[in-house]
Amino acid sequence: MHEFSFAYNIFKVAEATAMKYNAKKITQVYIEIGELTLIVPHLLQQSFKMATTGSIAEGAELKIEIVPGKIRCRDCGKESTVSLSEEAQLTGLQLFQCRHCESKNTEIISGKNATVKNIKIQE
Repeated sequence: MHEFSFAYNIFKVAEATAMKYNAKKITQVYIEIGELTLIVPHLLQQSFKMATTGSIAEGAELKIEIVPGKIRCRDCGKESTVSLSEEAQLTGLQLFQCRHCESKNTEIISGKNATVKNIKIQE
């Protein structure tokens, strides 16, 4: 379960930001997660609660927005959005099929990262 280490890293980013502004409490952390990270949102929520226990972020709401992946076709050069729920498009090598020319000669250009977008604090 890589959600716990991920949740802990989110907490550390939020904590460092809160300390920079002399905050007493973190009330909300808003993150965007690429669908291709394979992070399970409800497991991340639970892990975040565990990671923040006893800290200034204890009880903070973790808002998660899942953003789709994006690929670029090496054959036709066009970009497409992709989703893991479309298993027919995914091969065993995690190559996605281009929606334009149906080539599997693609590269992932986004959707494998996560970003802390906003932190709400009490000063």
